[in-house]
Amino acid sequence: MKTIRMNIMNVVTAGLISVAAAGLIGCADSEPVAYNPPVKVVHEPTALNAVPPTESSTTTTTQYGNGTVEKQTTTDYTPGYTTIGPPYKTTVIPAQ
Repeated sequence: MKTIRMNIMNVVTAGLISVAAAGLIGCADSEPVAYNPPVKVVHEPTALNAVPPTESSTTTTTQYGNGTVEKQTTTDYTPGYTTIGPPYKTTVIPAQ
C-alpha cells in the first residue's frame, strides 16, 4: 500500500514541477512592455517673491503744566526682503 501511495505522490509532484517549468519557459519568451503613466509631470521654475518694506509711525503728544507741548514720533521700519521657495513647482497634468 505504501508503494502505491509513494508512486502516486511521485507522479503528482513530477506533474506540478512540469507545469511550473512550462509556465516559467512561457514567460521567458514574452517581450517587456514599456509602462506609460496616465499622467504627465511638468516641472516649472518658481518665481521669487519680493516682500516690500513696511513702516509704521506712532506719535505721542504731551502737554506739561507749564504750557510746554512735546511731540514725539516713533517709527518702526521693516526692510524689504525676498522669499526663496523650492527651485521647481511640480504640476501633474492628466494624460489625454
